[in-house]
Amino acid sequence: MIIKKHFHFTVLPKKLSEVLNKVPECRQKSKLSISIHDAMMSSFACMYFQDPSLLQFQKRMQEEQHSSNLKTLFGVNNIPKETQMREITDGVASDYLRPMFKDLYLPLQRGKQLEQ
Repeated sequence: MIIKKHFHFTVLPKKLSEVLNKVPECRQKSKLSISIHDAMMSSFACMYFQDPSLLQFQKRMQEEQHSSNLKTLFGVNNIPKETQMREITDGVASDYLRPMFKDLYLPLQRGKQLEQ
């Protein structure tokens, strides 16, 4: 199977980031130390890396590699704690994520990548 360049991994975080930047902020200004974008991208990264603790993973990466995959791969500026991440992501309606599925699913379908 030939994977086209628009199906490369970097497309997924980019599309998700674009969608998340359009989610309206409904929280109190005093609770905005972590953006919706950073919390949701961190949640995605946690699933992607399949690490039970995102913060511990990042600390290990920073100590061992002197770099942060959350910043470089996922564009996360402020890394949330697990409880912050859960609270923020639970507050985002799934309707806001639908454009991403359309943007990713339709090209996969047209490219016959889903037939297998």
